Formats: sequence, structure tokens, C-alpha cells
Amino acid sequence: MEQTGKTAGERATRTRCGRPPLERAGEVDARILNAATRVFLDRGFEGASIDLIAETARSGKPTIYARYPNKEALFAAALADRIALKHARVGDHKPAGDTLEARLAGIAVTLVNETLTEEFVGLYRLCLSESRRFPDLVRSLGRMARRRGGEIIGQLLAGASQCGQLDAALGDNEERQARAARYFIDLNLLPLLIRALAGEPLEALRAEFVNEADRRVAFFLAACRNGGLAS
Repeated sequence: MEQTGKTAGERATRTRCGRPPLERAGEVDARILNAATRVFLDRGFEGASIDLIAETARSGKPTIYARYPNKEALFAAALADRIALKHARVGDHKPAGDTLEARLAGIAVTLVNETLTEEFVGLYRLCLSESRRFPDLVRSLGRMARRRGGEIIGQLLAGASQCGQLDAALGDNEERQARAARYFIDLNLLPLLIRALAGEPLEALRAEFVNEADRRVAFFLAACRNGGLAS
């Protein structure tokens, strides 16, 4: 006769070894990706191990392998997750200020502050160091980051310019709007990011940009209003 009863210990063991309930699955995923990010930043890809990531995440290796078939897949997921989180924080910015210039300066400062962090600059360095090992992965992540970053900045620019001061330059032309977002990112962020990758102190770069934001925004607006977005 089949025995259907379970002791409390057997039920507890089965619960611990099974898949986590849906309400905890997101927490487990986040814990694994957070741990993977820390370990990859500290050890690099070669020095990292699933054992160490599992220990850091307080998770079992089977739980990790159920989600990611190998270390490369986990590496890609951790990088993509951090890029997405950064974009989400930038996208949550609410342009404020009485003038278009003030609103655009606020967007620029948020973009710089969310990018020039120890973690995110470390991720850039990590991608650069692993670009020869995983050229397709790094190129794919780079394209994804540029595309999504451009979309978010484009949306913020459109929201900030609804007073009409920039609408004439942007209009409903998607190509022109995308070009404006790309120019805005390159003008405000790219020079500082290069300096950050070269080792300049991040706090000093962020502080410097607060004093520079108004001038860079004025330069950007002058270009937009004088045909700089024309194809």
C-alpha cells in the first residue's frame, strides 16, 4: 500500500530543496545577480567561480545553475542587469526647473551621477578587459546600452522641452530626436567617462560637472536651435 503521509521533517526538507515560491523567486534572482556582480568586479571573469558566487549569494549551486547554464551566461546576465538598473534610475528622473536650460541641466547631472559610480565605472573596465575573450557579448551589451540609454534620454528631453522652446528643433522627427539624445549623452557624459576610466576621482568629476552643466546645456541648445540636428 502506498504511503501518502509525510512527517514534518520530510515536508520541510522537500520545501527547502524545491524551487522557491513565486513571491521569493525575484528576491533570489536579485541576490544571485548582486553577488555575481560583486565577485566579477572583485575577481574578474577568470578569477570568479560559481562556488564563490553561491557562497556570496547565500544560495546553492543548483539554484544558480537552474537559472544560468554556465559562468559566461551569469556574467552576461549580471552586466545586463546592472545596465538596466542604471537606466531605470535615470528614467525615473523628473525634470524640474522654471526654464528649459534648468530642466536639461538636471537631466545631465542625473545622467552623470548615475554613471560615474564605483560600480558602474568598474563594470565598464570589466567589459573592456574581457572584450577580447567575449567580443560578441561586449558588443551586444554596448549596443543595448546605447540604444536604451538613447531612448531614455530622448524621452526626458521631450518631456523637458514641452514648453515649445525646443519642439521646433525636435518636432516629431524620430531620427532627429534620437540624434539629439545621442549628442546630449556624448557632450555631457562621454568626456567625463573617459577620464573616470583613466582613474580620475569620481567624486571630483561629479562635482566638476555640477559647475559645468549649465554651459554644456547652453552649447547643446545653441546647436539644436541653429541646425545642428539637421540630417
